[in-house]
Amino acid sequence: MAQTYLLKTPDGEEVHVETSQAGETITTPSGKQVEVPTLREMKKLPLVEPEKTTVKRKWSLGQSILLVIGLLITFVSIGAIIMFTVIFPAPMQTVERELPAEVVKVIEGDIDSWDLDRMIDFWDFATQRDALDQLRANGGIDRFMIDTAQNRQFSLIGSVIGLFAGMVLMVASFFLPGTKVE
Repeated sequence: MAQTYLLKTPDGEEVHVETSQAGETITTPSGKQVEVPTLREMKKLPLVEPEKTTVKRKWSLGQSILLVIGLLITFVSIGAIIMFTVIFPAPMQTVERELPAEVVKVIEGDIDSWDLDRMIDFWDFATQRDALDQLRANGGIDRFMIDTAQNRQFSLIGSVIGLFAGMVLMVASFFLPGTKVE
């Protein structure tokens, strides 16, 4: 970048000249012809400080949209987190087993060690009309509770990720360049 010097004409007019104009004849703003000194002589002239111009920017539409989307994602995520943790917390309960005692003994015991009474009790239960329905119903309740807990966990994790994503979008809206104001 060429340096600019302040040249005073014999009439007292001040003209800004650059080093690239050394030795040339220029026309001043008042219309007079002035010869610019050589580079060696020009270095003795006072330097002109470049004007510091600041570019003013106005908030752009893209920034506004990004901020609003970030706010929406953040508020929805906060609402979901509050819903899953405060308003409707996961119940801390165990699933009660409604299986007959002989079925529980079968599940927990070793069939080879059964005595005759235990074997008859089991066959009595197993030959009932709704024996399989009882087993399936209890397994279904367990599966439902497990699925519900997993879905709540995934939703809560998604809400936390959404919270951070919304905050990142909001912060990013402040770092995007706006439109220039002349």
